[in-house]
Order: sequence, then structure tokens, then C-alpha cells
Amino acid sequence: MGDVSAAAPDRAQPDTEWGRYLRRMTRRPGWSVAKLARDSGIARQTIFDWIRDGGDSVTVGSVRRVAEALGDDVVNALTAAANVAHHDADEELTPILQSDLDPQAKAELVEYLTGLREAQRHARRTEITAMLNRPRRAAA
Repeated sequence: MGDVSAAAPDRAQPDTEWGRYLRRMTRRPGWSVAKLARDSGIARQTIFDWIRDGGDSVTVGSVRRVAEALGDDVVNALTAAANVAHHDADEELTPILQSDLDPQAKAELVEYLTGLREAQRHARRTEITAMLNRPRRAAA
């Protein structure tokens, strides 16, 4: 019998908000990953990888291209790429999304917040790695 764990990428259940967003948007009537790839200029395999593995390799420019191709608000796409569930309350993101700012200003603020959060995550990972690599004193 074949290996059932090697399911086709379009059947994998996404475990990131970016993957779920892409899956949801490409399952709408008249849409597919192939159509999104054509309309956005992003390789089909890249989109499948994002659905399967998340958005580690996604750039703000790619998110904008996806949103434009899908006809979606770029803030929705950026929020998903930041791995924030659309329904989750986020005390920093919610005021931005609910503000009267124009869509471009909202997108810029979400982009700033996403970058800030990524820098903070990186700093925490670096600090934890350094702590784990410090020499330990022998127990008395």
C-alpha cells in the first residue's frame, strides 16, 4: 500500500492562518490555485507551499499581489500572513482594522506591526538560544 502521509498539497489541511486564508480564497467559485498563480504572477508551487507550510517565505509584496489578484482587501491578506486569525481578538490589530483610516494606511500599520512582532520573536529566540548555550555550573 502507498504512503498515505504523502497527500497532494492541495488536500493538506493548512495549520497556519495564511494557509487557511489561501485555501479559503481559492475554494471560492471560479477560483483555484492555478488561477491565483496566473493572476498574481506567483508560482503555483509557491502557493501550494504556503498553504501547506505557512508563510515563512512570504513577503509583503507577495501578500499585496495575492490580495490584488483575489480582489481582497490587502489588510485581510496581511493579517492572515501575520498568522492572526480573522476572528481572533488582537488588542493591537483590532483598533487598526476598525479605524477610519484609508485601506493603504491600515495596510502600512499592519505591515509595521507584523515587522515589529517578527523582530521581537527573533530577539526572544536569540536570547533563549544564548541562555541554552551558556555553560552550566555543576550542582553542589
